[in-house]
Amino acid sequence: MAFRAFAQGPSTFHLRYLVLAVIAMYIFTCLFNITDLRSSNLQPSNFKPSPTDVKPSHYSSNFEFRFINPSVHPVPGKQTVLVLTLVRNRESWSGNRRFPDFLSIVQGFDYPMSNINLGILASDRTEFNAITDYIKGLPDDKNPFGQIHVILREKDAGIARKDRKADNEQRDRRRLIARLRNYLLYTTLRDEDSVLWIDSDMIRVPNDLLGRMIDSGKDVITTATRSGPRGNFIDLNAWVGERIKPNAEEQATIEQGGIFVPRPKSVKFTHELQEEFTELDSVGGTVLFVRGEVHREGVAFTTNYVIGAGWKYEGYDGIESEGLCYVAGFLGYKCWGMPHAIAEHSEN
Repeated sequence: MAFRAFAQGPSTFHLRYLVLAVIAMYIFTCLFNITDLRSSNLQPSNFKPSPTDVKPSHYSSNFEFRFINPSVHPVPGKQTVLVLTLVRNRESWSGNRRFPDFLSIVQGFDYPMSNINLGILASDRTEFNAITDYIKGLPDDKNPFGQIHVILREKDAGIARKDRKADNEQRDRRRLIARLRNYLLYTTLRDEDSVLWIDSDMIRVPNDLLGRMIDSGKDVITTATRSGPRGNFIDLNAWVGERIKPNAEEQATIEQGGIFVPRPKSVKFTHELQEEFTELDSVGGTVLFVRGEVHREGVAFTTNYVIGAGWKYEGYDGIESEGLCYVAGFLGYKCWGMPHAIAEHSEN
């Protein structure tokens, strides 16, 4: 009787609110613990946030490092440029070269360094650490760049450097390169006016090249590239002309997922042309300039052979940088070669 009277009396109001308060506290505690657990799963055990530390990206297997130098201010009236490169691992620099050697190429440009930002994507954790440690150790007077963004994306098809030119590896290799290029581009591009892609194993680029590319006002530009100072010209993805199309048997192979290797039929490569700037049907990626507007409107590196593709199968041509020109053309943009601006690639 006493309990029934209590439950039905004025104290019922207080009892109900007490029960609700206990339930609310229990739910809040559970939610807080779950949130904390999810956050900790994304961070390394020694992670201490700061403007220049390595931080987890939106993808749990990736990490990003961004160095921002507030004392660097772009020169007014000059374009800002984002210089990008991909690095699979230490071997990607070629031979005994390392990240500082790549920096020396960029710093050799006759262009204000304060107007240049850098973006690097590494597919190897050891090399990612080597790059970020080097940047952290640079004195302020040795780091003229406003921003350096380094990404670790451990997504690699496992194609050895010595096998990278094999015909049967080209589709998978270039698909992977296109994916990584696009990831690096979309993650790092902010408000820069232009983008300059430089392969990590380039050993020399003309000092006046960047300024000439910008001053030309052209949309997409590549150079002639040769192996070493006296070697053969090697960038055979930059051409104008006609390529071989598959016959009926080869087309059937393509539609069944087989390999077809695109080859020239009647083409001229960049180094075989004469004018200072000559329009191309395709570009390579060794040294590639793209106006920021062109990339922002969706002209990127195609991740499959787009020419001749069906809904269920690959095409027979136009992957990665070659596909970039194909897409650019439909948006009214043009690709150009600079036959007399010769960049040098590692001989390895």
